[in-house]
Amino acid sequence: MIKEQVRAAVDDAWRSFKRTLEPLTSEDMEVPGACGDWSVKDVMTHIAVWETRATASLIAGLPGPELEHSDAFDEAERQRYDDMDVAETTTHLEATHRALRDAIDASSPELFTSGSPLRRELDDGTVLHYDEHADGIRVWYALYRRARASSGGFSG
Repeated sequence: MIKEQVRAAVDDAWRSFKRTLEPLTSEDMEVPGACGDWSVKDVMTHIAVWETRATASLIAGLPGPELEHSDAFDEAERQRYDDMDVAETTTHLEATHRALRDAIDASSPELFTSGSPLRRELDDGTVLHYDEHADGIRVWYALYRRARASSGGFSG
């Protein structure tokens, strides 16, 4: 039952994150400032990277290695995918999410025990992560639209 609850929470938070992206154009998604200097496209890549880590952990049945410098890891991964356009980034994100859902479905129910290191990694890399970045994107986009409407431009 816990596994199904986790899957439902992941699905709900994912849908909410995806709704946040709906009003944005590809051009909007390239504008820096949605999360620090990152664009929405960069945030999408970031989420895909952490979903990939969560998927690997579920497949292994163990949490991934601790990252001493997660900011450096995040930036290196962002740069690795920087040459992808928004359409490619969207396709990549959708593929990583499907792989995550498949890994959840294939995983043993005991991996989803609340409070376990693997469950914390899964929660941090999915539900909490989607919510964190959806909130940031919503705030950024409201400011971006307002600035664009009032001045014809936006600098982040």
